[in-house]
Parts: sequence; structure tokens; C-alpha cells
Amino acid sequence: MRRRIPVREVVVNFCFRKAARPVLAAGAFALLVSFAGAPVAFGQAAAAQPATKNYKDKDEYDLFLKVTQTADPKARLQLLNTWQDKYPTSDYAPERLQFFVATLQALAPTDPTQRQPLIDKCVQELKADPAAFLPNYYISLWGPIVGGTSPSADLLSTVDSAGKATIAAADATFADAKKPPTTSAENWAKFKVGAISMGHNALAWVAVSKKDMATAESEYRASLTANPDQGTVSAQLGKLLVETKDNKKVPDGLFEYARAAQYSGPSAVPPETRANFLKYFNTAYKDFHGSADGAQQILDQAKTAALPPAGFTITNAQDLANASAAKLQARIDSDPEFKIWYAIESQLKSDAGPAFFKDNVEGAEIPGSSQNFTGTVISADASKVVLAVEDPAVADATILFTTPLKDTEAAKIKVGDKLPFSGVAESYTKDPYMLTFKDPTIPGVQTTAPAKTGKKKR
Repeated sequence: MRRRIPVREVVVNFCFRKAARPVLAAGAFALLVSFAGAPVAFGQAAAAQPATKNYKDKDEYDLFLKVTQTADPKARLQLLNTWQDKYPTSDYAPERLQFFVATLQALAPTDPTQRQPLIDKCVQELKADPAAFLPNYYISLWGPIVGGTSPSADLLSTVDSAGKATIAAADATFADAKKPPTTSAENWAKFKVGAISMGHNALAWVAVSKKDMATAESEYRASLTANPDQGTVSAQLGKLLVETKDNKKVPDGLFEYARAAQYSGPSAVPPETRANFLKYFNTAYKDFHGSADGAQQILDQAKTAALPPAGFTITNAQDLANASAAKLQARIDSDPEFKIWYAIESQLKSDAGPAFFKDNVEGAEIPGSSQNFTGTVISADASKVVLAVEDPAVADATILFTTPLKDTEAAKIKVGDKLPFSGVAESYTKDPYMLTFKDPTIPGVQTTAPAKTGKKKR
């Protein structure tokens, strides 16, 4: 006599009983979702079967019963294989396939050999229901791990479809009405954003495999928008953006490395890896920007944000140099006296500086022809004034007075003011650069300088 099996009751009890089994971090969320959603899926599948659904004989019934009562997934997998080999066609083939998927998923985190079989069983399950959430989710989770850096075209296509289906099904799968009584609303919401981010991560992997970096960037950003708590994904996006070597994208890439280095919450990378990311960020930031200025501010921002704020940028060192050079050239073109100053400075800083000073500058009246250099006063007293001609914050000129200035005249020279001057060069130093004049002429300031005897500038 053929007996009917109460499929819904057996499957539901089995699935809830295994719900708390620990797994590797990469699959923990997947397993939790699987046992939260699988009972419903199994029960619905069973309920949809015809009322006359039966096992073929007592041996099939015994196998089914052993599957539902076996806690160890390895032993359960052997039973499932025996059941499938002995009864390739069965009224309970759909339930058996679901048990295969749940069992292989329990083994996949610690047994890499079961990951491809899990994907294969998920593909089989999707033939009956292409929108089924769990098989699409598991393919999204394990497909990139199985495929690695050399995936087949078929696997890429499978993962692409699964990633899109996972995202599309998230709202319905995690609707409030479907929340299990034992799951908090907060965790149920987290499962949803975790599923969405997993789908985007799968699509990013497909895009990277196809060298479609624009799509990969978009998918990684979507993943982090849905679920900011993903240190590894931040690092993956950072690597992708930095490797473009596009000065418009590298800043965001550095921000993502900062995020991976600073984030220490759920799904953070290990501490030693965070330390390596921090070291890389500090070095790469300095190389890109030209200094460490601003680095800490970015690290502080990255502690609380997975993506950079709108308008975020880091000025590239080369861009800074180009802007500085353009500004310098504009000043040279518009200021004849500064053009002379800069030409003399450039020569004196070169290897031929000593000879150039001796032959062209020492004892020469510069800038000559009633012209004047202009510098910002850095310090001043009655005997010496230090000025900054090229950069208003960097001293590069000193004027000395053989006879100290009278108090009334010295009072006219104030720190921070612009001061015109000309005179006879006496000496210089290359590093730090400083050109020294003795007894110069300062318009508006009466000095006791002796009559100029210097040669005219050539």
C-alpha cells in the first residue's frame, strides 16, 4: 500500500531545526535567509502538488523520512544522492531538489567541492521557477567565488540573470507580511538590503570579468548605497577606481580605500588587512596630492560614510604644479621686474650658480634703470629687512644697512607690507635661497646709503 507523506509538516520542521547552524562569514547571511525563507518555499511547493502525490514504494518513503530526520548535511547529501539514483523520477522530485539546495548550501561555506553542485541544483530549480529567490541568491553568492578570475561564458550569463532576479525579488521576498515571527523587523530589513547588495556585487563581478569597468563601478556603488557595511566591497571599488589612473576617479578610489581601512563594523575586513589598507591610503594619497595635507579629514569622513560626499575631490599634485606654473608664468608676463628676479633666481639655483653670480650679479645694480623689485616684509629692524619676493610667505631677499635707519624711517617699514627696493647684490645662498643686498634704495624711505658704485646689470 502506498502511503502519502505529510510533506509540508516534515519539511518545515526540518528547516527550522537547522536554522542556527554556524557558517563562514561569507555565507552566514545567505544561510540565515535560506532557513528563514525555505520553509515557506518548501511548503508552498508541496501544497501546490496534486492530492494524489505519493512515493513509489516503502523504500522511497524510508529514504524521504531519513532525509528529513538527518541533521548532518554530509550524511543527508548521501541519502539524497541515493534517493535520486534509485528513484530518478519521483512525485517528490521538486521537494528533493529543494532539499539538495538547502543541504549543499549548508556544506558550501566549508567545502569548496560542493559549490558548483549547489549552483547546478539551483539552475535546475530555476527551470521550474526562474524568479525563485533562494536559488538566484545562492548563484549570486557562490557564482563569483566559483568562477574566480576565469569564469566560463555560461557561468557569467547564469550569475548575471541571478543577480538581476535577486534584486528584483527582494521587495516581495522581504515584504513585512512574510517576516517570520522569530525574526525582528530590524533584521528582516537588514536581510533585504543584504540581498540587494549581494545582487549588485554579483553583477559587478560579471562586469569586471567582461572588463566593463563602467558597469562594475555603477554596481559597486549601488551595492554600497544599499548596504554601506561592506569593507571588502569598498576596497574592490577603491581598487577599480584607482587603477583607472583617471584623476577624476582616483579621489573616489582613495576614499574607498580609506573606508575599507576605517570601517570596523559588520562585514569589515580583518584588522591586519585594514592596517594594510590604511598604509596604502596614506602613501597613495601623498603621491597623488603631493603632501599629506587633508588625508586625516578623509579618513574621518570614511568612518561614517561608505561613499564620498557630493562634490568630493582631491587635487592632484600635477594639477597643483600646473596651476602654480601657470600662475608663475602669468606673473612673469605681467611684471617686468619680477621677470628679472625670477631669471636671476633660476640661474643662481642651478649648478652654474656660483659662476653666474660672480660674472653677472655680484656688485651689479639690480634690477637697474630706476626699476624696483617688490617683496613682502617678513621682519624688519633699523639694520636689516628680510623680504619675500616670489612667495609672500617664504623669505628670499635680505637688505642690510651699513648705517642703521633713523627711527622715523624704520617705522615706515612694517611686517606684512609690500616694499619696493633696488640695490647692489652682495651675496647669495642656494639652499635655502637668499639674495642679499647692501644699502639699497627704498622709495619713500630715507636711508644713509653711500652713493652707488655698483656696475649696471648686464
